[in-house]
Amino acid sequence: MNDIARALGRALVSQFHPRMLWLAVWPFLVSLVLWGVTGFVFRHPAIAWIEQLAAGSVIGSSVETGFSWFGIDGGLGLVSAVIYTGFLFAMMVLSALLIIAVVAMPTVVEHVASRDFPTLERKQGGTYLGSVGNAIWVSVAFLVGFVLTIPLWLIAPLAVLVPLLWWGWATARMFRYDALVAHASRDERELLFARHGKAFFAIGTTVSLLNFVPPLFFLVPILGGLAFTHYGLRALQQLRLERDSLPSTPTGASA
Repeated sequence: MNDIARALGRALVSQFHPRMLWLAVWPFLVSLVLWGVTGFVFRHPAIAWIEQLAAGSVIGSSVETGFSWFGIDGGLGLVSAVIYTGFLFAMMVLSALLIIAVVAMPTVVEHVASRDFPTLERKQGGTYLGSVGNAIWVSVAFLVGFVLTIPLWLIAPLAVLVPLLWWGWATARMFRYDALVAHASRDERELLFARHGKAFFAIGTTVSLLNFVPPLFFLVPILGGLAFTHYGLRALQQLRLERDSLPSTPTGASA
């Protein structure tokens, strides 16, 4: 837990560097324009589709009954519009994450490594194409899962919990690879993923909480990249120190 808090604290400090602030702003602006225009153009058929999808379900009937109890007609249409807006916002965040992962993470890693881990050896256990492939895979999985869980948004607690967990998962899966690709070997990277999987998810989920605090949500992509880089490189540094402290096997010693 201390390592997670340390990584988040260091990421917050790094976030206020002018170069990092600019990296936080422009991907989100691009995503905002892209999904703002898309959302406006397709708003009517999309909301109608969501309403139709929910209309024949038990949850949809419960929503209509609940609104009717308060004397409000068309409650399901209102909820469908809210769901559509939430979906568009999620796509904005996902697009910004994708841009950061593909375009900006090398700059983020260099920024953190040069200041906090200047002596950490770079073993280049991955490639830029690997980063792109990972980002695309995570984006597709996120999108499919997000669409399939839309009906759960009609249940009040899950309307917050489901998006938060999806954002946390996507942020962790997207940035943990990029944070380590330049410095860790492939074996080291896989070992760190297995050893710190829960910590990576916790960081992703914690950072994703900012999505519910306007206007801080625009910081999520770059802050996530910084947090995963700080945590990942420190974990890699500790892994190598552990290995260096192990007694070496004498040459010719029997197994």
